[in-house]
Amino acid sequence: MKTWASFMSKTHTPVELKNIDSLSRNASTIQSRSCSNELEVGTKNANCDMKLERSGDDNSDDVSESDKIYMACIMQGRRVGVAYFNTSSSEMFVMDVCEEDWELPTIQLVKYQIQPTVIFTSTKMDDQFVKCLQEKFHDDIEAPQVKLVKSSMFSYHQAKHRLEYLQVRGVRSDLNQKERVHVLNSMINFGSEMQVRASGGLLAILQQEMLDNHGAIDGEYTQIKSILELSLKGFLHVDAITHDALQIFQIDKHASLMGIGKTKEGFSVFGMLNKCVTVMGRRLLRLWFLRPILDMNVINDRLDTIQILKAATDMTEALQDSLRHVKDIPRLIKKIFSSNSLQTTSGWYALVESVGALWQIRGIFEVETSQRHDHQIEFTQLHIVGKVFSAIGDDLAHVGHLITGVLDFDQSCGENLETIVAYGLCEELDKLKTLYKGLPDFLNKVTDLEMKNISEDISEYQVSTVYVPQVGYFLRLMGNLEESVAERFPYLELAFVAETAEGKECFYRTHRTLELDKVLGDLYHKILDMERAILRNLAANIEEYTQTLESAAKVAAEIDCVTALAIAARDYGYVRPDLREDDVLIIENGRHVLQEMTANRYVPNDTHITKEGRINIVTGPNYSGKSIYAKQVALITFLAHIGSFVPADKAIIGIQDRIFTRVASKETVGISQSSFMIDLNQISVMLRHSTSRSLCLIDEFGKGTLTSDGIGLLCATLLEFASRKSPPKVLACTHFSEIFDENNLPKVGSWIQSAKLRNSLCTAGWSF
Repeated sequence: MKTWASFMSKTHTPVELKNIDSLSRNASTIQSRSCSNELEVGTKNANCDMKLERSGDDNSDDVSESDKIYMACIMQGRRVGVAYFNTSSSEMFVMDVCEEDWELPTIQLVKYQIQPTVIFTSTKMDDQFVKCLQEKFHDDIEAPQVKLVKSSMFSYHQAKHRLEYLQVRGVRSDLNQKERVHVLNSMINFGSEMQVRASGGLLAILQQEMLDNHGAIDGEYTQIKSILELSLKGFLHVDAITHDALQIFQIDKHASLMGIGKTKEGFSVFGMLNKCVTVMGRRLLRLWFLRPILDMNVINDRLDTIQILKAATDMTEALQDSLRHVKDIPRLIKKIFSSNSLQTTSGWYALVESVGALWQIRGIFEVETSQRHDHQIEFTQLHIVGKVFSAIGDDLAHVGHLITGVLDFDQSCGENLETIVAYGLCEELDKLKTLYKGLPDFLNKVTDLEMKNISEDISEYQVSTVYVPQVGYFLRLMGNLEESVAERFPYLELAFVAETAEGKECFYRTHRTLELDKVLGDLYHKILDMERAILRNLAANIEEYTQTLESAAKVAAEIDCVTALAIAARDYGYVRPDLREDDVLIIENGRHVLQEMTANRYVPNDTHITKEGRINIVTGPNYSGKSIYAKQVALITFLAHIGSFVPADKAIIGIQDRIFTRVASKETVGISQSSFMIDLNQISVMLRHSTSRSLCLIDEFGKGTLTSDGIGLLCATLLEFASRKSPPKVLACTHFSEIFDENNLPKVGSWIQSAKLRNSLCTAGWSF
């Protein structure tokens, strides 16, 4: 097995560095090619079937060439808000997404699918974000025009105000402003700041852009027919409300009284499964949780990898030991190649350590592929194996040789000066380092010569010759020299006086110190300047291999994720789910990810939803586990779509398109709605956007009003689902026993009532 030790143990030899200017031109060409190729490769591999679709509308027509599409896009942190308006259909689409990759692959996909005429963004967006918006999304299609508008147009409060007074076609004109807001809240998520800012800002821009010569707004374009949520086909859609309800993420603030300090992940599903040891791995795993996928090939490949790693304890331990030495390579690359930042010793050492650890990971995979396995899945057939051997190869080894041939982290060059450029690379630099290393002894000799010219009157002072970087060389006397004595030595020119804890220090210039300034100069900064020049040249040479480093970093992050999921599956007793195209949901002895960790005794439960029994009503007394049961079904479905093992004895999961929840009402003074109105909005979104491939969780809906009204609303909702030709999978938890009265809930189709004795739960369902 090849190891990185052979690289580190080699003698440091001079490395020929290429011309910086020519290398920069080559690197920019390579980067431009890689940016255009990455989108193409990304759409051909895991997300080859991803297309933009309107939520709840599977028959959306393609945008014609004559249509004008105005798009607004803003970014805050890693959240991106997108809104676009189609002048042909008079429809506005909105979405927000979390982008962890600086190349914004999701936004590039949106651009490719909708082909916007103009993209508007704020003047406060950074240059890299604007550059990504300006990039061509296809070689045969002209790049969109990007316009910068003042940031005030995307102000949250102004944008929200515009949306609240927006007249949408089809909305009753006799509604007051408050009632209209409730209707609009089912079309756009007012709780998403980025959605509100992007869509409200786009409305203001449209009013400005579409003023005709007479100063009138062209009503044909600006009247909004409807506002729809933009979703990406290829991803399981899980909104922030569902994230909160299922406790997928849980942010704990700092324990200080004011909440000042760094937050951390609390008791959550992500926190339970996040056993990653690298920053890149944690970031990628979080992205997997934010974007569950629907591509069965990608999901099954992850499951195959986890299945092998789950059984290979020694391999997972070895991988995590190596991964702990892999730092945040994208951040290191950005720091090293940035012209505004200083290239520190720690940054270069972290890069060398990361490259060495990556090479060790390749060695682990080489050992595993050379051995015979009794696993049901052939190890060499895993895609991750091919990625390792492709990304961690000779180019990465050359980067390691290049760095270790220039840098030596074990050298010493005197006090208060850290140097990392190896000896033998630059003769002039070596001479300066030698001089600086022997400078203390040399200055002691200069002090002895100065003392010969000084009488006994000042011999009682502590005299020394010192070097102050950027200032020069001085004769230092501890204590204030008396004026009568100083007059006898006119060649002592006082430079400055410093107050220290030990007393006063006087710094004088002499003929010898002035000569040292001319002959030796500022040694400290001469060495630093030369080293920085060499490091910049080294960085320019390594920049050619930026794509290699980034590819290796992505592979390492993916290995970290699947290893973490394999360890979690082994520790918690999870099993592999069976993903199918069939619209089914069959779970045997399912458990809740979090609840089983806190309960002394957890009672598992089964779920069986096929073409029959699509709508299930879960009843039981308070504290019997109705909500936990519904959530565990959703969590098992969610985990299966990120390619993770699930807490059950057996799970057959059909591919879903979205998970809806009406579980918990998150009240805030920022939204002038009662908890009951929030519940109604969540049900409205569920009814408006759910399909036969959706999973809907309804927990205690109707409890926020009169009992009779609550029962009527719940029954009406269930009857609406039941009246559809292909209803979604519904789990409705309630303690309203009155709903089983035939006057409230007629027997539509075949009525099935079955009792589950586990944990006092009872379910009833419809089949069609």
